[in-house]
Amino acid sequence: MYSFNFMGSDSFINYGIVIEKRPIIPKPQRNIQYIDVPGRSGSLKVDDATYKDIIIPIQCSFNGGTAVADQADLIKTWLDSGEGSLILSNQLDKYYTAHVSDQVDISQEFRVFGKFLVNFRCKPFKYAVVNTPIFPANAGTINNPGSVKSDPVIVIIGSGNITLTINGITISLTGISGSITIDSAIKDAYQGTTLQNNLMTGDFPILVPGNNTISWTGSVSSVQITPNWRWL
Repeated sequence: MYSFNFMGSDSFINYGIVIEKRPIIPKPQRNIQYIDVPGRSGSLKVDDATYKDIIIPIQCSFNGGTAVADQADLIKTWLDSGEGSLILSNQLDKYYTAHVSDQVDISQEFRVFGKFLVNFRCKPFKYAVVNTPIFPANAGTINNPGSVKSDPVIVIIGSGNITLTINGITISLTGISGSITIDSAIKDAYQGTTLQNNLMTGDFPILVPGNNTISWTGSVSSVQITPNWRWL
């Protein structure tokens, strides 16, 4: 039976919801501007390589018996519980980050049945449910199984001046004392709660689909990468 898991609760197991039809999963729309330039045929395309949110509509029904109104209240409270993971049962190894911002109208039919449409607003990428850290060897290779580049979180244990090179692009780290975390998802370098962007020179690294080379120099005890694999 098709179902979905939102914020850790299963639609069928926890709420008795039956999905009437598998939802259409749209491809995210790229953020592209088209600019008409006087004297030039066609338009100028400006593509910043980012994507808009997507909407996943799911048509639902449930049998609430004589307590159909109470069950409807529970469902509405659950769907209003904030932003979190949305896992669809036909792809249990991936999740969206989603929330419900639209009104949810639950109609009552034949006195005991509830019916409603829920529109999940999702960030454009699916992420791997299992985000296992990787401990690469120096001068090693990391394979990205996703369909788009990922923004990893890299923890380097070491000291002094360190260089980290991924796919031929080098990041210089200066005066490291114990460790530094390079977080490409939020574009910050830090140790604990202390920002260390001033110790880093270079762009935040990405991991492209397929093989990625990695190496480093300096006094490094270990490198841990939380990869954040993702798909469109």
